[in-house]
Amino acid sequence: METMPLARVMGDMVLLPNGHVFIINGASAGTAGWEMGRNPVLSPVTYQPDNHQIEVQNPITKTRVYHSTAVLLRDGRVLVGGSNPHDKYKFSNVLYLTELSLEAFSPSYLDTNSSGLRPGIIFPATNSRIRYGERLVIVFAVEGVMDPSSVSVTMVAPSFNTHSFSMN
Repeated sequence: METMPLARVMGDMVLLPNGHVFIINGASAGTAGWEMGRNPVLSPVTYQPDNHQIEVQNPITKTRVYHSTAVLLRDGRVLVGGSNPHDKYKFSNVLYLTELSLEAFSPSYLDTNSSGLRPGIIFPATNSRIRYGERLVIVFAVEGVMDPSSVSVTMVAPSFNTHSFSMN
């Protein structure tokens, strides 16, 4: 069990390609349900299970309390959206408005200073046809890496998120 740096209920968790867990959205007090969450948490955290470190990330710009969502995109970013802590859509005269917008969050592994460390697929070509049941060989390359055993590659299937966790 870890000690979180921020109190959070109703958050959304996404497994990242580097094995870390990204936790975003939610409130620091209250419970799930209509009008019960308080004090939105704007700062996401990244949990690194291999070394038990939790890193607070830059804050998001929108209040996303209950019925928000987060999903891993193909390019490694996390798409964050929604929030509706009410039993109907409410856009005025409430503590936390219904939020319909989307934001894309870029984890630290997408920093430009790490761009040379990201593997690129060199085979098959992007226009290749793959048939059901067919064996697929994928060849990756990383610029400037002399020892191929120092490279690891993660293939992630698109997930869906509901009630705090992304699954697939």
